Amino acid sequence: MIKAVLLDIDGVLTNGKVIVDSQGNEFKSIDFKDIDAVFEMKRRGIKIGLLTGETTPITLFFKERFKPDFFYNGCKNKPAALAEIMEQSGISADEICYAGDGKYDIQIMKLVKYAASPANAIPEVKEISNILLERNGGDGCVWELMEKLQEKMNVH
Repeated sequence: MIKAVLLDIDGVLTNGKVIVDSQGNEFKSIDFKDIDAVFEMKRRGIKIGLLTGETTPITLFFKERFKPDFFYNGCKNKPAALAEIMEQSGISADEICYAGDGKYDIQIMKLVKYAASPANAIPEVKEISNILLERNGGDGCVWELMEKLQEKMNVH
């Protein structure tokens, strides 16, 4: 059974793109289905984690918006974050799903039982994923992941 879902922010929760205005303000896009999916998984008792290599006001906004059980920004060593999450929560790697899209996600994806990737993930990530999503990052892929976990792995 899945007890925790860990999500990379850029490229999974968002589409991995950034819009910058002439004053240097950054804007990112997120699908309402994915917002709903995060809250629905929490409602079902699944712990949620957000992990990102970025340290920006937007990542802190996501922390406040979603109030995840685990939050790591500026995280350059995702396997170390995973070890900390497992130690703090008592959840094993066999009970964790990690969704990632890029090269910095590969190491952590090899450590969990369930590795998911959006349709627009890099080929190396897709190759190691055992849950291949049809939706792109930032375009409903977290909702799709929730549905796949519910159907295939008996998540309530």
